[in-house]
Amino acid sequence: MAAALYRRARRVEARAARAEDRRRLRLDVFRRALAAGLDSLKLMHAEGASGQASVQAHARFIDGLVRALARLAADDAAAEGLAPAPFVVVALGGYGRGELHPSSDIDLMVVHDGELAPYVRRVAQELFYTLWDLGLHVGHSLRSLEDCVAIARTDLPSRTSMQAARFVAGDRRLFARFRRVLRDNVYRQDFEQFLEAMLAEREQRYRRFGASPYVGEPNVKESAGGLRDMHTALWLAAAKFGVGSLRELAARGLITAREQAAADAALTFLWRVRNELHFLCGHKNDTLTRDLQPAVARNLGYVDAGEQLAVERFMRDYYLHARAIHRVCRRLIARCQETLARRGAAEGRARARALADGFVFIDGRLHLAGRAARPFDDDPPRLMKAFWHMHRLGCELSLDLERAIEESLDLVDEAFQRSPVVRDLFLDICRTWGRVAPTLGAMHELGLLGRYLPEFGALTCLVQYDVYHKFSADQHSLLGVEHLEALAPGQSAESEGVAQVLGEVERPELLMLGMLLHDIGKAQGHGHVAKGIPLARRLTARMGLAPAEAATVEFLVAHHLTMSHVAQRRDIDDPKTVADFAAVVGDPQRLRMLYLLTWADMRAVGPGVLTPWQAVVLHELYARTLARLTGGRVERPNRTQLAERLHALLADEVPLGEVRAHLAMMSERYVATTGVQRMAEHLRMLRRLGPTPVVTALFHHPDLGSSDLVVVTRDLPGLFALIAGTLAAHGVNIISAQIHTRADGIAIDTFQVNDPAGEAVTSPAHWARTLEALRAVIAGETTVEALLERRRAGRRPWTPEAPPKVTIDNDLSDTFTVVEVKCPDRLGLLYLITRTLARAGLDIASARIATEIDQAFDTFYVHDGRGGKLEAPEAIAGLRAALEHALLQPL
Repeated sequence: MAAALYRRARRVEARAARAEDRRRLRLDVFRRALAAGLDSLKLMHAEGASGQASVQAHARFIDGLVRALARLAADDAAAEGLAPAPFVVVALGGYGRGELHPSSDIDLMVVHDGELAPYVRRVAQELFYTLWDLGLHVGHSLRSLEDCVAIARTDLPSRTSMQAARFVAGDRRLFARFRRVLRDNVYRQDFEQFLEAMLAEREQRYRRFGASPYVGEPNVKESAGGLRDMHTALWLAAAKFGVGSLRELAARGLITAREQAAADAALTFLWRVRNELHFLCGHKNDTLTRDLQPAVARNLGYVDAGEQLAVERFMRDYYLHARAIHRVCRRLIARCQETLARRGAAEGRARARALADGFVFIDGRLHLAGRAARPFDDDPPRLMKAFWHMHRLGCELSLDLERAIEESLDLVDEAFQRSPVVRDLFLDICRTWGRVAPTLGAMHELGLLGRYLPEFGALTCLVQYDVYHKFSADQHSLLGVEHLEALAPGQSAESEGVAQVLGEVERPELLMLGMLLHDIGKAQGHGHVAKGIPLARRLTARMGLAPAEAATVEFLVAHHLTMSHVAQRRDIDDPKTVADFAAVVGDPQRLRMLYLLTWADMRAVGPGVLTPWQAVVLHELYARTLARLTGGRVERPNRTQLAERLHALLADEVPLGEVRAHLAMMSERYVATTGVQRMAEHLRMLRRLGPTPVVTALFHHPDLGSSDLVVVTRDLPGLFALIAGTLAAHGVNIISAQIHTRADGIAIDTFQVNDPAGEAVTSPAHWARTLEALRAVIAGETTVEALLERRRAGRRPWTPEAPPKVTIDNDLSDTFTVVEVKCPDRLGLLYLITRTLARAGLDIASARIATEIDQAFDTFYVHDGRGGKLEAPEAIAGLRAALEHALLQPL
């Protein structure tokens, strides 16, 4: 190809009389060649060529371009009368490795010996400028041999880039000298320093791009398990052992044949994914963002299969391959470190302790005592014993022990799964706080956890494609274990209240097992709770748990969503809510475990999913349910005593008679659920109501990510809807509400609110605008519709996505009818719902407003105008129809 391009360029240049015409014609030849080459590469990729074949083909194609251009540049320099001097054009980095992607940089270095000759300078200039004129992204340098040594010694990226150097054009003898000089003066020097620098670079890269192979939006090159991990391992192996390919590493016994095969498959997969990203975006982009993942999956040939989306199947494959690369990288680095450790042992620094069952503990790692080819064949439960030691000693497994475990996974048969010895070892690991999470993580990484608990193994790298879940199902469950363990004494607990509950759990191993298994139904598709129950029952029976233990684990799986749903969608001030939940839980120990599992489950979904407000409500539900289960009684306040306390608190602000009159006009629910300090504030606000239509007060709680907005005004039909619509028009979300109306028709309504990001709204200017708009709406000077129209300006017109689901229930509360609406969230939704409830003649007593991903779960406790439930079948049917109709209409 290079020779043909050279001849073609020379032919067309011969027809030009002027130098500028010759250059234009030369560029035209190479532009045409470049376009044809990229089209050919794109077609090759689209027809299913492997990632390895594509990147190597593209590197060869660019080689041809560069060789032809270098030859032409040398001709030009000679034609200008410059004396020829030796030079070599060297490919560096990914291009040097022969791994060139469509939009990747082309890293080139022109190397010379001694002083820079004008001839070499002219060749380099012409070569680089022509490549830039072709629109290629070229990394360029012009260096002497001495320069190469100096910069490789001081600049890590330059050293690793030159480690992949490959001859492209020029003097081969000079290239051989270049390789020899670097080998003798750089690569054989200071390996420990190089290792330390590479590990520091990896740590910095992980902080930026993710330290886990399972991040939701991985960078194919830079994230853990990405291509750079493999480069790092190979650079270190080349420096330490003198071998630079996976095949050579396997031949030397530094990696196993299985590891080589897994890494080869993973590399060609990631190369193909990276090629697709570059083609899809039209430029260099190495990050698999969520919006790109479906298109990449589709273009790589993935299709939906049953309930699993194509993108979920693709991302599962991605994580499996990333895990393989991450593992090989980690083990090669460990092998490099072990050679240093062995040198330390030879110098007498190692500390060894023999254990009674064929293991030995040496300098922080667990090793096998002997060198048997199949060390676990005679006693398979020792596989679990290795992790028991790891947990008890707080150590890591040696590389040879890891590989021995992997090679022995065929021993994990039904007898192993039913072994009482294995069960007791496993439960002992789960029982003792300290290193449960890393031990189970290592067990899963090596495949033993999924073999022992195959129901959990089915979750390996199982992806749920939505904006809600940030981790694969297996990693989510293991992260939940990590969050639980962080509460244990001596760990860095974030919440003292939650940590205290953990200390009261009598069987922590059952809690940990429940945490591991809570999502096992997801491997079978939608409806994972119902599908997980029989799986948990089968698993606990196979393990041989006692009936009461098995029932506890099954309970945790069956109800792992129940507590969060009650806390977020029910009025926990309603005594029946707590009573019904207590009946489900049954006893304090189950309550403690369910509370902790719920807390850890929500935290493990992703950052910010468990908001401070939700955590407080969840704990309040726990505390009230525990009081009910343990016989604790909540004393009902005596109104006479309450009036005395309020009057004393208010001093001379409000007469005692006015305080008593206020309490006499308020409901029992108000007296039972409102704090004395807040009641005092209500009385102060009532005194200011006379000359103004509405009085408001704000109480900010930045630590909870919310604020309380108290509104005191004369009641009017649809007041809740007017407030909700006004707040929505100003970007303020309602997350819950307590609605009270005095006998004289004055409303005292409290709303817990935040912004769309889940933070407290504290800007005085923002609240000034919002509350002035609320005053104007209540006074009839403007409408909610007008406010929302201004907010909606410039947005796409709303179209229904899915029909709403409306549930009307008279059994959830002794006093109220509970209306629950589930539908896609949108601007003004709460206004539409509450306006419809008002038009139906219903008063709202309390509300819970929850949003999960893009779905609203809004619950309202309502009664009719006479204070009773909505019980007539025709009235219930009419309300359901009215809500369904309203929610399918534009605002």
